[in-house]
Amino acid sequence: MSNADAPVERAPIGVSYLAGFIFLSYVISMMGCTTTLELLHRRTARAGLYNWYLLLTSSVAMGGVGIWCMHFIGNRAIVLGNGESDIQILYSVTFTGVSFVLPVIVLLAAFYAIGTSEKAGYIRIITGGVLTGCSVCGMHYIGQLGIANYQCSYRAANVAAAAIIAVFASTTALSIFFRWRATWTDSWWRRGICGCLLAAAVSGMHWTAAVGTSYRNHDPSVNKGGQLSRTQTVIICAVLACAACGVLSACAVVAGGHRRKLRAQAQQLVLTCAFFDPEGRIMVTPHALLPSRKIVDRYIGRTFNEDDLTRTHPAFLWAVRASRNWKVVRDAVPLMRGRIESDEATLAHYISKGVFTEQETELQPHFDDLFKRHFCVTAQDLADEVRQPLQDMGILYDHVLATSTPSSRFSRAMGYSMIRAGKGQLLFTVRQLKKNEASRMAAAGFRFTTIENVTTILSRRIHVPVLSLGTHLKDMRDYASSHRIFEPGVHLISFIMRPTIHDHFEVLTAKGTGNPLPSSTLSTKRLQIKHLEMIAHMEGWTMSTCLNWLKSDNARAYKDIDEFREQLIHAITTLSSSLPPDVNLASKFSARPLIAPCRINRISDGQNCILLPFCVVGSLDTQISNTDYSFTPLRLFRVQQQTNDGLSESDGFAKELSEDLLYSKTRPTSSTDSDFPDSIRSKIRFWNPRKVPDSMLKTDSQESLSENTITPEIMVRKEVKVDVAKLAEPTFEPSLGRHASQTTVVAGEMAFNTYVDELYNLCYSPGVRLRPDPAFSRKSIR
Repeated sequence: MSNADAPVERAPIGVSYLAGFIFLSYVISMMGCTTTLELLHRRTARAGLYNWYLLLTSSVAMGGVGIWCMHFIGNRAIVLGNGESDIQILYSVTFTGVSFVLPVIVLLAAFYAIGTSEKAGYIRIITGGVLTGCSVCGMHYIGQLGIANYQCSYRAANVAAAAIIAVFASTTALSIFFRWRATWTDSWWRRGICGCLLAAAVSGMHWTAAVGTSYRNHDPSVNKGGQLSRTQTVIICAVLACAACGVLSACAVVAGGHRRKLRAQAQQLVLTCAFFDPEGRIMVTPHALLPSRKIVDRYIGRTFNEDDLTRTHPAFLWAVRASRNWKVVRDAVPLMRGRIESDEATLAHYISKGVFTEQETELQPHFDDLFKRHFCVTAQDLADEVRQPLQDMGILYDHVLATSTPSSRFSRAMGYSMIRAGKGQLLFTVRQLKKNEASRMAAAGFRFTTIENVTTILSRRIHVPVLSLGTHLKDMRDYASSHRIFEPGVHLISFIMRPTIHDHFEVLTAKGTGNPLPSSTLSTKRLQIKHLEMIAHMEGWTMSTCLNWLKSDNARAYKDIDEFREQLIHAITTLSSSLPPDVNLASKFSARPLIAPCRINRISDGQNCILLPFCVVGSLDTQISNTDYSFTPLRLFRVQQQTNDGLSESDGFAKELSEDLLYSKTRPTSSTDSDFPDSIRSKIRFWNPRKVPDSMLKTDSQESLSENTITPEIMVRKEVKVDVAKLAEPTFEPSLGRHASQTTVVAGEMAFNTYVDELYNLCYSPGVRLRPDPAFSRKSIR
């Protein structure tokens, strides 16, 4: 081959840049990177089709828009020579397509490596940053290989600098993003900052490499018809960029819808579910929201018989029982839903005819009945939203949280109250998930995080004070795992009641996951006859008197039970140390053991435990400084313990539910037996309500006034020992005014006694009161 035939090495062609396209390329990259982080923010697990969809689309957004589109829009800013059209860059279709696919695949591996755990480790973040940087560099140089009409040469220094910039900036941006994500501080503007930083990594790498690139040996024989021109690549990139913009706009619309929904729910009665994984973390959506559904639109105080839906309201107590019997409720939901739709259609018809106005329909005369139906239907809808069967929705938390809508800054500057008049209320169902259930919920699009991480942001969104919400969420976690039920065994308990200004009683209960009452557990699992003989000697004694006698020679005379005597001494000492001295001096021991339901931890555990009680009735101003204890309405506590007796309570609740469905006074049409589900119809078939015998018509409660009202087949009593969960029955107006207790309606055979009723009766034994009896305390020890 002669020297004349050798290719001639030509000088590099001159290069200039268009500032407008440089800026546009950065904007395009920023849109792609921000879209990527927005999609990654919504990932909750590695499993699940939804999470794989987010992983794929985030990889396409980053690789296809953030990198690929930025590259070709940026190259549009490169002007060769004097700008003649026939010497500008042309691209090979093959290499251009490969350069699109390569970064998507690499980023798919990078984002998968980072994972979705609450705190991404440094190794995972560094691995993801390195892979992201490599995808940026790889796409750039493969894209450069697609230049069909020039030979490109690169300076080594620029190649190294571009790689360092890409890896370092990508790792930094991902580290900040996942750090904010772990602490739930990654608001939209923070994700925007991370997107800008990630786009800076892509643009910085691109222009560092572009400055070190020379274009030589222009080949005029390359056919423009078979290649992609700069204008065509810009059109393709613009389409992809618009798609990314559409995704961001959709995310903004969804977020705006969530905010509007939250503002509306601040003045509604809302049912919310709080699920916890085995590690105690709470389940939330990627936006740090709890799954929720409204029960009713209007503020509940305008329709209920009382000012608020309190913890002692019969409607709330009914809901507590319903949440322990979801299997029974589930079969009645279709009938309830049909009834709601029928009532709404009827009201709409009457309003259209001018019979009623919308304002007149707001005050329903039997709203308690409506609440039953709306609560059950809402619970089913919420179960469908979280993809759980109704029976797995957990139990109703024993507090009602009030929400309030904060006023604007202008209103506060003018001196108005920080809280508007509008107020809503939140009911929570709580449940502790098993490990496999938590994994399934994560795959379905939910995240699990510590309570501390989301308390502040949840407080702003559901309009509940931070301190109150944090306390209640921790209590929900304990409530979900314990259900406020005793452990198996023998327990020495303290049953302390105090009256309230509303003519009801409160009982001192224990917080946390242990026993529901202040207690100390004995090592003995069962009581024997000789144990009963010893404790019978302490009937009616105070704690100090019991301790003195147990340490005396008279107690040691009981042979073969020294270990039990020592257990009693230790249990009484432990229990008394957690209570105020004046309460200990007034508490009287009952030697009659009580039977209470207990949790079953092992197969060998029985269904009941034994309680040895000290009882006392405090005064109105009785206070307990121990933060592990709190006062709970006696009515609520009784219902909670009643529902712990699973079989009897389920049967009783099914009977009551069937009665409500069959004998509803507001039912527009007559019901037939075929209208009811089989599980409820079977209860109706074998249950015939009977009239209350005359012996049950007397009043024996000292909680309120002795007033009785007799109606057919029901008994109306004002006491706490009855089933207070019945709704929408006739009531009477008490003579004490608005603060007097409400009438309670009980079907004759439906109420059954619990150990709480027996403790309540013991509190009215002679001598049980808060002020110690000096004569009794000086009683000689026999």
